[in-house]
Amino acid sequence: MVTQRQPWHVVKPSKLHGNGVFALRDIPAGTRILQYAGKRLTPEQADALFPVNPDEPFHTFFFALSNGKIVDGGQGGNDSRWINHSCAPNCEGHENVDGSRVFIVAMRDIPAGEELLYDYSLVIDDEITEELKQNYRCLCGAAQCRGTMIALQSDRSQAVADELREVAAELDAEMEQARKTPVSSKQKTADLKATANKQAEKGESDQDKDEDTDDDNESARSKDKKDKKGKKKKKDKAKNKDKNKDKKASKKDKEGKKGKKDRKKE
Repeated sequence: MVTQRQPWHVVKPSKLHGNGVFALRDIPAGTRILQYAGKRLTPEQADALFPVNPDEPFHTFFFALSNGKIVDGGQGGNDSRWINHSCAPNCEGHENVDGSRVFIVAMRDIPAGEELLYDYSLVIDDEITEELKQNYRCLCGAAQCRGTMIALQSDRSQAVADELREVAAELDAEMEQARKTPVSSKQKTADLKATANKQAEKGESDQDKDEDTDDDNESARSKDKKDKKGKKKKKDKAKNKDKNKDKKASKKDKEGKKGKKDRKKE
């Protein structure tokens, strides 16, 4: 048997404005309390709608999404549309990955009975005048109350800075997780193969270098032998030349002596 989960909240009259949403039980920080539900509209469709309450023409159930659409909690909405604004909120809106849905999440631990509040941070394209601020005046009574539900320029800059810090923190967490995550066996195998291939390539390269060195040494030895052989041939040739010279000189001496002998006989 499936049991229905007890809700985190309850709707009842608020001291701030009309109805409000209160913690039915203790809500831990980071709890996704409920989704802000309603009909999806384009900005043009939202601008064309008449106020829900003519007595409060500036009261709205719109919640703008980063995908460009607007959730109209006044049409097909749920209890989230009764959550009041505060400049010192205990909740905030968190979008899903594609920016198509938004959830109300507890910013801190919220005790049972405390009213749930988030900063509307209304974005107005017109010039922010004192009259416009009063039309969207804030009744939260917080010490840091800015007096209006409109997101002023300084607030927008702070919101952007906070968002960038959150993104940076998420990236740091992912990088830290990646560093701590052990390398898979497949990755280890791939790394080992890559290392083995590199070593094999290095071994072949070294072998080629050794072969080239051997070839160079062999060539040098061969050249040295040829040089020695050439020198020997030159030396032998010089010896033969000297011998022939000596023979020729001896022959001339003999002929000369013989000539002298013959002349004496005559």
